[in-house]
This record gives sequence, C-alpha cells and structure tokens, in this order.
Amino acid sequence: MKAERTVKTKKLQGLIAAAHTAFNADGSVNYDVIPKQAAMLVKQKVTGVYVSGTTGEGVHCSVEERKRVMDAWVKAAKGRLFLIAHVGSLSLPDTQELAKYAQDVGMDATSIVPPCFFRPGSIQGLIDYINEALKYAQKLPFYYYHTSMSGVTFDMEAFLKAADGKIKNLAGIKFNYPDLYMYQRCIRACGGKYDITWGIDEWFAGAVALGAKSAIGSTYNYSAGLYYKIWDAVKKGDFKTSEKYMKKVCDIVDILVEFGGVAAGKAMCAVHGVDLGTVRVPLKALTDAQKADIVKRLKKIGYR
Repeated sequence: MKAERTVKTKKLQGLIAAAHTAFNADGSVNYDVIPKQAAMLVKQKVTGVYVSGTTGEGVHCSVEERKRVMDAWVKAAKGRLFLIAHVGSLSLPDTQELAKYAQDVGMDATSIVPPCFFRPGSIQGLIDYINEALKYAQKLPFYYYHTSMSGVTFDMEAFLKAADGKIKNLAGIKFNYPDLYMYQRCIRACGGKYDITWGIDEWFAGAVALGAKSAIGSTYNYSAGLYYKIWDAVKKGDFKTSEKYMKKVCDIVDILVEFGGVAAGKAMCAVHGVDLGTVRVPLKALTDAQKADIVKRLKKIGYR
C-alpha cells in the first residue's frame, strides 16, 4: 500500500527566487527593503521565494533575525508568492525553533540543509534527523535541500524511497547537485509523487528538457525573464534559441564567479532599483566601483 500524504501539497511551477538578505552598512539586516524585493519578483512573474538559504546567508543570521525576515516576507508577499523558509542550522534546537516559527507565522513550506560539521552518517540517520528537526512543524510541506556544499551526498533516489511514508510532510527536494542522471531518477521515484525542483541556474535548459516543472535559483532575482524565454524555447524544441539565451546565463554566472556569488548577485539587483547592501564576513564586500561595473556588464549582456 502506498503511503498517504499527511499535509496539503501542490506541485511547484515556474521560477522560485532564492532571495538575498539585505544588510545595512553596519552589518544589520535591512528588513525595510523586503517589500521592494517582493515587488521586483512579482513584476518578473516569479512564483515563489526561498528565504534565508545559501543566497540569503541564512547561516550568517541569528534565529531572531531569521524570524524577522520571515515576518517581513509573509507581510510583503501577501499571498502572491509561495514562501519556502530554509530553517537549517548547526543547532538542532535552533532548527526546531525556526521550523515551528515558519509554520506559526504563515510560511508555505520549510526546507533544511543538513548539518555540515557532524553530518548524518546514513540515509536512515538523515531521515531521523529531519523528523526530529521538524517535530514542531508537521503541518507544512518540506523540501530537502540537496547540495554538495553540505558534504551530505547520499543518492537522492534512495533517500526518497527510504523516506517515503517515514517523513510524513516530505514534499520533494531542492536539487542543487550536478547530476542530471540522479535528478531524472528522483523525478520518477515513488511513482513521480515528489516535487523535484531544479537548483543549478547554469544547467537550467538541460533540467527543463528532462522534465523540470520548477526551479529555485539566485539569478531569478534579476533575470527571470531570460529564463522564461529559455523555458519556452525548450518546450517548443527550439534549441537554437535556448542555446542563445543560455549563453547569456553563463555570461552572468561568469560575473558571479569573478566577483563572489552572493555579493555580486546583490549588486545585480540594482538593475531593478533595489539596493541590497553588503554581505557578512567571511564573504567579501564589493566596492561601489565594482558594483557599478557589475551592473554595467549585466545590462550589456541583456539580462531579461
């Protein structure tokens, strides 16, 4: 007998932006800019927001800061965006507190990067950890965040099969892992019941060609229109056009790599008139001249 789902879930569609967290010059969180971020994303037809993840420097923020960020996004989104709260941390009590708060405040789903210091030693150990972490947030759908940055590299098809019915609110995976073979197997796992949302922007066209229905990424903050053109071209079988626009994606990613991903991504949002400020150490802040150069180069590429 197939395991029954215990929470209300829906298949994610379209582009979900991995949002940056804005910081003031003194390093404090700038909560006031979040309504501008929400408006920027809605205008680009982004369907959701991944809050306080890698791009959002969530692990660089305190529990209280992350709660206030959730508050601001719920208020700013006003039901227009599907909100996924990344609640992972090295501390289990902190993760539990954040997950419970996400449920209480009105976020739409939770997500966790597993601990990267003392890591789960097996798939069963990972399942046990997730269930403990989500003890007080059972009503929200959950998306496991699979990324090589965590050092937890289990096969995700095996994880889904083992977790099916064992993690009651498992909705799917945020798949940030450079393995399209594994990605395809995850899409098909357990009869295709789980939502496997793609997470590597520079491989976007390949994932769409293989069946991706949604994607979570940082460059959708400022270039969503470009990706929707790629999506449309791939669906039509117009690979010449998708190749043309994927070259622009790679040119954008080249800038991110050159200047440091998170800091450069924040600078790029200035093309939409949104100033996201600086980054927290150990990430390297950019000079005003560097930020201006990034925006100039982004405009030259053609970012939408």
